[in-house]
Amino acid sequence: MQKVLIPLSVDPVRNSGKRLSFDGYIPSKHLPRLNEVLASPCSDVEATLSFATDEQKIHYFRGHAKAKVELICQRCGEPMAHELAVEFQYAPITKRQTVEDLPEHYEAAELNELGEVLLHPLVEDELLLALPIVAKHTEQDCAIKSDTMSYGDIPAEAEKRNPFAVLQKLKK
Repeated sequence: MQKVLIPLSVDPVRNSGKRLSFDGYIPSKHLPRLNEVLASPCSDVEATLSFATDEQKIHYFRGHAKAKVELICQRCGEPMAHELAVEFQYAPITKRQTVEDLPEHYEAAELNELGEVLLHPLVEDELLLALPIVAKHTEQDCAIKSDTMSYGDIPAEAEKRNPFAVLQKLKK
């Protein structure tokens, strides 16, 4: 089965009524904020989205996305391959469906002026949140081994006398 381009925007209420699903990809060029923080532009993101209505008549969509990215190791400064995988579940905010009405397992999705949700930026946000706080190779794969790391010596002028040493003399 050939993967198709995930649409940029969709009407989630209409799609959930029709129980539509998308299985495809988002081109890397549509993810500028993600590419900005990577060592090199990522590959196209594989994504699957499905729209439905739950027992409480809440329209929602869920999906998952994965991408192979290249980050800079913060220990050795060399590029490293990393795979991002995210799962998400959103419910659109409408006049009938407010943020306060949503169960906590749904994230709120804002609709644009046409009543559509922008899928590419939404998936991009999820991938950005999945990035590691500090990217680094495993110790075995890193060019810098932990036993060779040094964090510097404390200069002599930085070593201060104990201010309470004077009290020690008074105690005698």
